[in-house]
Amino acid sequence: MYYYQIDYDYFYRQQNTANHIYNAFRQEHAHLIHELETAGMDQEMITYIIWTVIQFTLSHAHQVSGTINNKTNNIYESMIQQIQWLTYLFRAYRFSTNQMRRVLRTIIRFTLQGASTTMR
Repeated sequence: MYYYQIDYDYFYRQQNTANHIYNAFRQEHAHLIHELETAGMDQEMITYIIWTVIQFTLSHAHQVSGTINNKTNNIYESMIQQIQWLTYLFRAYRFSTNQMRRVLRTIIRFTLQGASTTMR
């Protein structure tokens, strides 16, 4: 039987970071949330999308390097490949690929910037 050391402290820090980033994002990017609402998404769907992107970004941020733009692009590409339902969801609400890319990259970039200041 194998036992793995679990760093609970890291998980709590990451959850606190995710909460902080989520709340700050909703305040600073209300226009983006309004854009999603205007397209017909309800608050639960919007919350789920934002949380999914924040959690994915925090989980994969250590795997990418480079400038903030490079990290954002790499995480975006990885997320689109691994969480394919995001593409279908945005298409269902008639978002173009460019609109979807802009929305998701905004959340990723915001998360990377927030994580770099809160997880130290």
